[in-house]
This record gives sequence, structure tokens and C-alpha cells, in this order.
Amino acid sequence: MEVILAGVRNRTIDGAGQSTASGDLAAPPCPTLVRMNGHPPVGTEIEIERPVAGPHRATIEVDGQAVETLADLPPLRDRLLFVGLNPSPISVTAGHYHQGKLGQAFWRRLIKATILPADTPIDAADDALVAAGHGITDLLKTPTARDDASDGTLTAGVGPLWQKIAIWRPAAVVFVYKRAAEIAAGRRLDETWGQLHGVALAGRPCFLMPGPYAPRAEVDEGLNFLRNLAASLPR
Repeated sequence: MEVILAGVRNRTIDGAGQSTASGDLAAPPCPTLVRMNGHPPVGTEIEIERPVAGPHRATIEVDGQAVETLADLPPLRDRLLFVGLNPSPISVTAGHYHQGKLGQAFWRRLIKATILPADTPIDAADDALVAAGHGITDLLKTPTARDDASDGTLTAGVGPLWQKIAIWRPAAVVFVYKRAAEIAAGRRLDETWGQLHGVALAGRPCFLMPGPYAPRAEVDEGLNFLRNLAASLPR
């Protein structure tokens, strides 16, 4: 049996201790089994698949309909996972995250914070993010042109996000937008950027980037904090 979910390949171990999987991939030696909340079943190993270069379009099923969206880009363990609200249609068409006006400003902020190299092309910045070991996903995978999803719709994405974090085990979760952070936290947040005190998902600390319209001084402070966060990660 083989199941691909959010960048994870599950391989069952047969009675002889051999790893088996469908498709043409060769079965590697069996690593240590990892259990997460009862899933996948005992006897199934976890292998995090590293994303390849974009485009990163993927098709999901929503209410019985096929919907084109962006695939999750899992981070390496002990690196950062950035979480947005949901993809914009322009980003899905491009096959790369955050290609709208506000989205491209997000990538420029990561460059300023030295999360990404200075020469990173904005139209494929998610590939540079993956190359640096970090990852990105959204709270809601259904694309919309505006931030018009209801709180209830967004809240339905918290469980799947929690599961992804439990599987990927990043060093920290960084929310791009405050609304996504508040939905995940289940309450209003006083912080405008930095660490979200008392908020953790799957045991991972959560942080917030400055808002898209925050004052420049606040943005500079927040990006300096993010730079220091990245510098503190295990080498």
C-alpha cells in the first residue's frame, strides 16, 4: 500500500521486513517508524518527499468538484513552515505561491530578512524557499480572489494544518497573515508580529509576520526578528 498525503509517502513493511511500494520507485532501507496520533497504521514508515522545482499546481476535490490549487511544499525538519490564508487565482495560474501584489511583497520581505538570497526571482521564489530547506502551505487550499472565506470555512483547515505540522515537524510555524494565525489559535491575538505567546500547533511554536500595511518601523523590527529566528535554527 502507498499513500501520498501532504508530501508524505507511506510504505508498508511486509512480514520479511521489506519495504514495499507501488510504482517504479526503489524501496529504500527501512528507517525508524514514526507514529502520529494513530495515523498512519502501525507498521508504516514515514518518508517526507522533497518538492521539485515548480510549477506547483495540484488538483484537489472540494464538494465533489475538481479544484486546481497549489501543492503543499513541506519543509525539512527543524526549518520554518510559512502558512498563508489561501492561494489566489493568479498564483495558481502561475504555479507558484504568492504571485499577487501583496504576495510578491511577502517574498521581498523574506529576501530582506535574508531567509532567501538577494538574487531570488520573485516569480519562482517558492523554489528558492524549498532550496533553503523551508516550506509553505495555506490554511485553506481553495483559491479565492479575495480574503472572503468565512471563519467557519477557514477553521475547517486547522485540523489538516495541525496534521501536516505533526508529520513535517518544522522548527517553527510562521503565519503570513494575522487572520490565519487567529483562526489557528482560536482567539484574538494582541501581537502584531513576532512570537505568539501561548500558541503552538502540534508542539511547534508559532510566529507572525508584520501585516502587509504595517508601518515601516514595525516591518523592520519584525523582519529583524525573523532574521534572528532563522539564524537560531540548528545547523
